Amino acid sequence: MLGSHLAFLKAILFASSTLLSLCSYAHGDDAKQESRQVIKLAAEDNWAPFANAAGTGLSHSIINSAFARVGIEVKSIVVPYSRAVVMATKGLVDGVFNLIKEKSTENHFVFGEQPLFSATASFYQNTKMPVQAVDKWQLPPNTKVGIIQGYEYGDELNLLPNVHIFKLANHNQLINLLLLDRIDLAIMYDLVADHYIQRMGVAAAIEQTFTNHTGQVYLAFSKHNPQAETLAKLLDTGLISLQQDGSHQKIMTSIESTN
Repeated sequence: MLGSHLAFLKAILFASSTLLSLCSYAHGDDAKQESRQVIKLAAEDNWAPFANAAGTGLSHSIINSAFARVGIEVKSIVVPYSRAVVMATKGLVDGVFNLIKEKSTENHFVFGEQPLFSATASFYQNTKMPVQAVDKWQLPPNTKVGIIQGYEYGDELNLLPNVHIFKLANHNQLINLLLLDRIDLAIMYDLVADHYIQRMGVAAAIEQTFTNHTGQVYLAFSKHNPQAETLAKLLDTGLISLQQDGSHQKIMTSIESTN
């Protein structure tokens, strides 16, 4: 009888020990999940190959990879660019994708030291209606130039003489107005222009002319977020890590997989 009692007690102790181990493992896993910070970012929907309506692109790859290096998870909300900027300005999200650091933006957001990448924008024209100018400072009087509403095009844009600016909603509109001769020139970022011109099948009708500017493209953080400075420094750390092991370059050369 005593032997059966001892066997019963051993069984109870073994079951209790196993249960405690399982609880401890589950609690540790939950704590690990809770300790992983999640941030919410607004990403634009119309700047392929950097960011598209599907929530993919070079910018997504760089930002997600950089933050993963420092233990932060990114949740992206895909919206039109102008709305993304407003959301970050109002503090509805922690930051906004693909902001060019210039006078119009640097006082409204928190920027890190490391840009995501640099991007060059050029003037594009209808090959049948070329503009007679050697650079942006020599444009003929009343030149009609199309841009995207809310995008940044460098500090010199407002200083250009002889220019009438037409603000449009997207790249398809820009290119179509060029084809219809409704505008004389369109300013587009070169990799973005290549994507949309090829997709629309108008490479023979639209050509690149002279450069507008080269901008440093950042993930900009909302000043309403008290952790903005910390997040900017963490992103810098992640970006430097990507650059040091070659991952950043691999992402930037993987354009064909993001279109």
